[in-house]
Amino acid sequence: MSQFPHINLPLKNKLTFTANPVNVVPLPNGEILMNFASQPLITKLNSNLEIVWEKIMQGQNTNYVSSKLSASSDGRLIAIAGMSDMRILDAEGTTVLHTVEHGSWGWFLGAACYFAKDNKTIWYVLPGEENETDELQIMDAATFEVIASYPLLESHQYAYTFHATPDNGIILLEASAGQEETILMQLQLNEGIISLTELTQCENVIMGNFAPSGKEFAMAPHYDGPLEIYSFPEIDRIAEQDQDSIFDGSKDFPASEPDNINYSVFFVDDNNILVVSQFGRLLLLDRKDLRCKAEVMPEGIEFTAYDLDGNPTTNPDYIFDYSSSIINVMIVHDKLLLTTGEGQLRSYDLPI
Repeated sequence: MSQFPHINLPLKNKLTFTANPVNVVPLPNGEILMNFASQPLITKLNSNLEIVWEKIMQGQNTNYVSSKLSASSDGRLIAIAGMSDMRILDAEGTTVLHTVEHGSWGWFLGAACYFAKDNKTIWYVLPGEENETDELQIMDAATFEVIASYPLLESHQYAYTFHATPDNGIILLEASAGQEETILMQLQLNEGIISLTELTQCENVIMGNFAPSGKEFAMAPHYDGPLEIYSFPEIDRIAEQDQDSIFDGSKDFPASEPDNINYSVFFVDDNNILVVSQFGRLLLLDRKDLRCKAEVMPEGIEFTAYDLDGNPTTNPDYIFDYSSSIINVMIVHDKLLLTTGEGQLRSYDLPI
C-alpha cells in the first residue's frame, strides 16, 4: 500500500517563550490570551502572534500545576481558576473584580471557568470536601452573585472541561479521571434551575469539536477504540471508524509500536477531520468514510525515533516509536495553532 499524500503547511507566524503555553484563549479581533506552565504570567497576543501586553499574576501555580485561563467572548472579562481560588479580572488583567476562595484542588484536577455565549453568566466548578461532591456554580457576570448551583461527581477525582455547543442554551461538561474514565454531561439553565443529563452514550470517549454546520461533533477514543461522530442536538452515534483503518496505508513511520489516535480529533470544516496521533502526526480524514486522505506536514515540525528504552535512535531495526516536537494542537480563529516542546507557539493556515 502507498503512503499517505502530504499536505505541506508553510509557517505563518511563531513566537518563542521561556515556558510552554498551557492555555490559549480566543479574544475578539483575532487576538488571543495565554498562560504558561509553572509561571504566573499571562500574555496577550495580536493576530500576528505579536505581544500586546504581559502581566504577572502571583500565586497561581503550584507543583507544576498551572492555572486554567478563560475569557468572555466580548473580551471584557478574564477568569483565572487556580488551585485554591477563582478570580475575575478586567480586560487588561490589571484589576481583580471578584474572587471566590475554595479548598485546594488535587494535582491536575479542577476546571476553567466558562462564560456563556451571551456573556451574562459565568459557570465554574468548586472542589468538594472529603466524602462530598464537587459543585457546579453559576454566577451573574454583572453582579458576581451566585444564581444557581448543582452537585456533580465525587470530589477530588475529576478534571472538568466546559464545551460550548451550537445551541446557546446547552453546554457540555466533560469530566476526566486521568486516563481511566471520561463522563460527558449536558447542562441547561432554565428560570434559575440547572438541569444535568449524563450522556451515557458518550462514555469513555474524549470530546473533540463541532462541525461548522453545528449538526455533528467528533469524539476521540481513550485507547484502542474507534473515532466516533455524534449528531447534535440528538447526540446519537452516527458514524465511527476503527484505528487500524485510519492508519492503514502509512509507511512513513515504520516502528514496532503501531501509531494510534492521541486523544485529539477536530473538524476542520464540514468535510474534513484532523486527527492527532501518538507519534505527533496530523492526519486529515475524509468525513464521508473517515479514512485518511493526506498527512499534514507543518513547516518546522521534526520527528525523533526512539528505541524500546526511550533513547533516540537512527537504526530502523531498533525503532520502537516516534515523537514530534508538537505538544498541543488547536484550531483558533480559523488558524491551526501548535505549541511545541521548545516553548513555541506556531500558526498555520488550515489544511483545506
